Amino acid sequence: MSTPDTSQHVGVPGRPGDQHVEILTPEALDFVARLDAAFARRRREILTARGHRSDSLASGRQLDFPRATSAVRDDPHWRVAPPAQGLTGRQREFTGPPNAEAAARALASGADVWIADFTEVPSPLRENSLAGQRTLLDVCRRRTAPTLVVRPRGWHLEEERFTGDGPPVSASLVDFGLYFFHCARLLTSGGSVPCFHLAGLENRFEARLWNDVFLLAQDLLGIPRGTVRAAVVIDTVTAAFEMEEILYELRDHSSGLATARWDFLFSVIGAFGHRTPFLLPSDTEAALTAPFMRAYATLLVRTCRRRSARATGDLTEITPLPDEVPVRAADLLAVRPPGPAQAPSRQQLRSAVALALRHTETWLRGRGTALPGGRLTETATAELTRARLWQWLRQRLVSPSDLHALIDVASAAMAREHPDVLVAAAREVLERTLLEDELPPLLTPDTYRRSLICSTEGSA
Repeated sequence: MSTPDTSQHVGVPGRPGDQHVEILTPEALDFVARLDAAFARRRREILTARGHRSDSLASGRQLDFPRATSAVRDDPHWRVAPPAQGLTGRQREFTGPPNAEAAARALASGADVWIADFTEVPSPLRENSLAGQRTLLDVCRRRTAPTLVVRPRGWHLEEERFTGDGPPVSASLVDFGLYFFHCARLLTSGGSVPCFHLAGLENRFEARLWNDVFLLAQDLLGIPRGTVRAAVVIDTVTAAFEMEEILYELRDHSSGLATARWDFLFSVIGAFGHRTPFLLPSDTEAALTAPFMRAYATLLVRTCRRRSARATGDLTEITPLPDEVPVRAADLLAVRPPGPAQAPSRQQLRSAVALALRHTETWLRGRGTALPGGRLTETATAELTRARLWQWLRQRLVSPSDLHALIDVASAAMAREHPDVLVAAAREVLERTLLEDELPPLLTPDTYRRSLICSTEGSA
């Protein structure tokens, strides 16, 4: 790949603060600008294709394994790159925000891998993002265990606090670029490699884009191609039908695939929430152990085994299908047999609204999406709960007026218990996202811009 010339300038409005001067250097910002200029058009094309795919699924299209890539799946010979140092064997992983507290907890936990997550865990306030980059730089300088793996934000987000000559800069490339620029050579000089977790990918084309980002980033810094290692989290239902293709596109940089059961359920609701056969069981645990989830985990493990890749994630409760039983497209979509939709109970609705409202308020306050106790399972539960509320509305199992009344009650209770919380803002975000035609992730570009970017800049 040739190195593109770019005159694009990237700057950060306002004063970054003395503690961030080391991160926001002219050289680092130029590196991010070069990456964004090289791939901005392709990223926009990918987002447009996502919209078309969503419309197609909403109109009744069925998912299947792509015929165009059957040769990739049928070829028994290709394999992914060998595992990098620190990413071999069965490992304990700790996932947490990229901050000093999480770094200390990861070290104390005895985990082999710390996944520093820029996506769902920290809300993307300016201080959170830049302090996270400083923490990662400090960790790489100390070169302490566990192995550091960075999860950038998704392709759909733009970092509007980074201004340029063109459209806003990709948040994915800000997270990746700042970390890679400051830490990649530090890691390689110490015998390690920069490792990443890629979440939210929907197909092979998005994996190909990341692979090209890795190639250019390595070329710009004079690092040998194939140094980077990245695992892809199969957390969308469309990606589940292209596991081998995703590995193939990243094969020179791949460290495998990972399950994300809660996020996968969220994606199933988002893709098929308007279809009655895809109404998930009312019991979350029942959904997690349903046959279609068993097929999803089995296919991931088999795919990794076939291509000498690592399969990670929460696989402890999954009983794989026998080897002689194939995983078909229908198995990945067998959410529940057709039948009358079961309306949630009043108590289920009250609990769901209270949890979703608290979850949203915590995120808007800049304390991340982790709920009291800080457990990621609570965050995942809250997001899945919000998805279910949206699906119950789509399926007309709860009316908008009833939902508003329940939010009234939950908002009043929250305001009484904690007078300083952002109840009005949380309510506005929750109601807006629940009433949209398509299920948006919490970090929607609109919410990100209005509730976080603008409020932060206004107080600067």
